[in-house]
Amino acid sequence: MQSPALPTLAWLAPDWPLLTVLCVLLVAVAALVAYAAACAAVAQRFTRARRKRPDLQQLHPPLLQAAVRFPARDGRATIEAWYLPARPQAGAVVFVHGKDACRGDELKSPSMALAQSLRARGLSVLMIDLRGHGDSSDARLTYSEHERHDVLGAVDYLRSLGYAPGRIGLLGASLGAATALRAAAAEPAVGGVVADTPFADFGAMVRTQFRRLTGLPLWFLPGALLVGRLLSGVHALAVRPVEDMARLRGRPVLVIHSMQDSFIPLAHGRMMARAAGARLWVTQAPRHIGSYAAMEHTYTAVVSDFFCLHLLGSSIDHARSANDAGLAGDAAAGVAA
Repeated sequence: MQSPALPTLAWLAPDWPLLTVLCVLLVAVAALVAYAAACAAVAQRFTRARRKRPDLQQLHPPLLQAAVRFPARDGRATIEAWYLPARPQAGAVVFVHGKDACRGDELKSPSMALAQSLRARGLSVLMIDLRGHGDSSDARLTYSEHERHDVLGAVDYLRSLGYAPGRIGLLGASLGAATALRAAAAEPAVGGVVADTPFADFGAMVRTQFRRLTGLPLWFLPGALLVGRLLSGVHALAVRPVEDMARLRGRPVLVIHSMQDSFIPLAHGRMMARAAGARLWVTQAPRHIGSYAAMEHTYTAVVSDFFCLHLLGSSIDHARSANDAGLAGDAAAGVAA
């Protein structure tokens, strides 16, 4: 009698081609998730400012009474500011800070001395917190695309106080410089701009700084930009302030840039000055937005002379003697025109 056949165990044998495909798919999904997570983290970091609260009022208590607020021109933010009027109210300058800064810290050094110098020469000062910074409304960073409306809101506020077109100036640093220039290009009432270290093309800047800022290879940048666009509603590569500069030709513009700035290279300042037909002042300051701290007296003299001449139409000779004492000390810092 023939013994019954043993059941086959072939179904237990591994299907190696299928397992290989599954493993590849699993690794690909894990890599995609890791890539998306890294891009999301970078985008979150690049579209949110680190809130720094204004603290200059601790050294200058009268600033507590100088607090004002007004809407951004696009109506999407409320802007907190300090308004320091001069008498008479003939002209005014808006101070615009950069990323992660706030009013009173526009130039990576307390700017109250500069504000007081301008007031002593008849210019009121309005120091603002951009949206997403200081005490102003919460918002994503858009690298001047939306922030320019905050500056335009400041111009509207000053116009409501009676300042005439052509008597309002803007002083901005880094992000604030690019923002101030774009706001001025859209607003003929702005009579002059001092732009300290503006960037000409955000995409060009972020490409050169991406690895340094994140520690990640450049191939993470497209994903980070895509997530950033979803978060902020702005295509960062389209933010090119240099394209607005032609509208400033014929108006007074001074661009300040340090030859040693490794964050926003001098090439950006040169490009902006050339496009706007502006004067370019190149300094030897040792860091990004370092010109004011390195040569405070010279910087104050140059900036106040610029605004007095173009906003008030007054002679600058009468103030030279007050600044001369400080200029010799600044010479050691090195200045190239």
